Amino acid sequence: MKVLMIHNRYKIMGGEDVSTNAEAALLKDSGLDLETLIITNDSIEDENKIGLAINTVWSKKYHQLLLEKIKENQYDIIHVQNFFPLFSPSIFYAAKKAGTKIIMTVRNYRLICPNGLMYVHGAVCEQCVGKTIPYPALMKKCYRESLGATSVTVGMLAVHNMLNTWDAKVDGYICISEFVKNQLKKGGFKADKLHVKYNFVVTDLPPVYEPEDCFVYLGRISTEKGIDILLDAFQKNKKKLLIIGDGPLKQEVVQASKMYSNIEYLGKLPLKDSYKIISKAKALIFPSKWHEPFGRTIVEAFAHGTPVVGAKMGGVTELIKDGYNGFLFDPSNTAGLNQAIDALDSVEDKVKLRQNAFESYKNSFTPEKNLKSILEIYNAFLQK
Repeated sequence: MKVLMIHNRYKIMGGEDVSTNAEAALLKDSGLDLETLIITNDSIEDENKIGLAINTVWSKKYHQLLLEKIKENQYDIIHVQNFFPLFSPSIFYAAKKAGTKIIMTVRNYRLICPNGLMYVHGAVCEQCVGKTIPYPALMKKCYRESLGATSVTVGMLAVHNMLNTWDAKVDGYICISEFVKNQLKKGGFKADKLHVKYNFVVTDLPPVYEPEDCFVYLGRISTEKGIDILLDAFQKNKKKLLIIGDGPLKQEVVQASKMYSNIEYLGKLPLKDSYKIISKAKALIFPSKWHEPFGRTIVEAFAHGTPVVGAKMGGVTELIKDGYNGFLFDPSNTAGLNQAIDALDSVEDKVKLRQNAFESYKNSFTPEKNLKSILEIYNAFLQK
């Protein structure tokens, strides 16, 4: 089996990029004949706005490039991790023209929502889901708070919805959670084309069943991640909180760390260093206010035997079993988070809670189980 994996990397590496890199490495290490075609958004600065808008809808450059690569290498499968914005949906047409199977991993809501988050102006938004022309986004300027930028993503979706690109040119989709799958179904995608495969985590650090007296947050420091609730909760409960990451609300975190001695900002750390801190924490706090497609840091916590206190949003509810490997809370207010933290603190057998978290990892999120799943999906596509 010969596979070409395609990915448009973000300027600031996030969970999607980490998961894509891990998946590519896993497949290569397994002996699969895998080639990668990766570009980054760094080159966007070199594009004029009109040219970028056109290319987001249809890139002649990458359409032709993929046609030539398929002709030269005769791939069995083209696996797209992210096409936005530089590759564009034109690559689906190239694969279909060449007669090569093409699948896409769905790691966000870009195919049904112009800003890819289903979250705008501090609230969950599903107004564009299922609409051929997702015009509500224009009124909200939901992509980068810009009418121009939003018009580009709305245009891309409208054109390819009308062309039936997502059904006619793509053989199938790998959804990273049941929640993502259900959202695509609401958006009109056919259920028989949607497969679910969770992300996985690689680590050689063993779980620690005697944690230190602290909690940890790891991730992007932004509004949709619930940073306001996080800071407010720990300003009130006075428990020790370590924050790892970077993002637009960094200064709010820095300020809070100066004002409150129980809040410590560690900045952005290498993954191995982050894992060491997570493994020794009483729990990972995951306060997202948007519908997280998956929640990679939750699994990173489980992989080190650390339970998670997480918001009842999106794919999070598929990972956390309340009272078993963590606790869930309503992210609409600070009280819910503190109640969940208190519930975790009151658990008598905390070692069992941590063992359950590690079992959750072993049962569903190891590289071995992921490799088995993705190869089964590949083979199923080839047999169609």
